[in-house]
Amino acid sequence: MIVYTGSLGDSRELIQFVRRETANLRALRKLVVSRDKTVVRDVNGEGIEFPGLTYGSVTLEALLRALGVVLTPQTLHNPNATADGVKEFSLSARTPWGPERVM
Repeated sequence: MIVYTGSLGDSRELIQFVRRETANLRALRKLVVSRDKTVVRDVNGEGIEFPGLTYGSVTLEALLRALGVVLTPQTLHNPNATADGVKEFSLSARTPWGPERVM
């Protein structure tokens, strides 16, 4: 598990980190947001953990959008919408920024 230790306030830096590190992972499949952290997992269960990146963060919204998740901010930032406070989002088999495309 790769753990992000950079600034959670700088969404650009966080997204650049994700783009760099996903090259070491297989196809991304799931993003899990809990009350204390966010985890991005690939098909093998490997992933990137973001301690402290949770509900109420603008950076969380930027990460979800960068990974291609369609969301409603009001619903996203309500941890009480689920009984355990954990929300899971499915990710597609392709990275949304398209590095695999050849033109």
